[in-house]
Amino acid sequence: MQDNTTKEKVLKKIRASLLSKSPNPFPQIDIESSVFVKSSDNAIIEFKNQLTAVGGEFFLVEDELAFAAEVVELGTQYLWKNIVCIEESLSNLLYECDLPHSCLVEDINNMNVAITGCECAIVRSGSIVLSSKNQTRSVPAFTPVHIVLVKASQLVNNMKEMFAYFKSKGKLPSAISIITGPSKTADIGGVTVIGAHGPKQLFVFLINDRNHE
Repeated sequence: MQDNTTKEKVLKKIRASLLSKSPNPFPQIDIESSVFVKSSDNAIIEFKNQLTAVGGEFFLVEDELAFAAEVVELGTQYLWKNIVCIEESLSNLLYECDLPHSCLVEDINNMNVAITGCECAIVRSGSIVLSSKNQTRSVPAFTPVHIVLVKASQLVNNMKEMFAYFKSKGKLPSAISIITGPSKTADIGGVTVIGAHGPKQLFVFLINDRNHE
């Protein structure tokens, strides 16, 4: 009985504290502004810098045809095989450029290269954001090479803007995946291993579909 009484006293104090809010003791401190320093006025340049800093490779292309042409050239250079792209619009583009690939979900387990779009990209960390709204969210977990097509209009500055982006599109997806550079770990002996839980290489192609100048 004593425990219940003590519990009730604590709960009453908590309720009272919630009802009577104290004024901010440090009004001179700005707690609303971002704590991150903006290092570049150009979002594309900043995204490129952050992406390459974490081991990704960046390509700026004029349009989707230029993207497909670059992928064909890279495929020839690296002798890529078992390429999978299950997004219909991207797959059709690759077929137009005569890039052999599969668009079947069941071929994911055997692929060496995955080509996807994304929901958005985070400038501050150079990250790519995928979601459960399409079938590409699980693709990076199975492939040694991940190729992503991003548009400048999909760039957001930070995580806060990312959630605002999803909110503007309606209901949040059931799952969101954030990819920051190639997969790596240093869990064993403190030695960094690339491609431990996902792609060893991340190629990001960006189309400037808006003016950042």
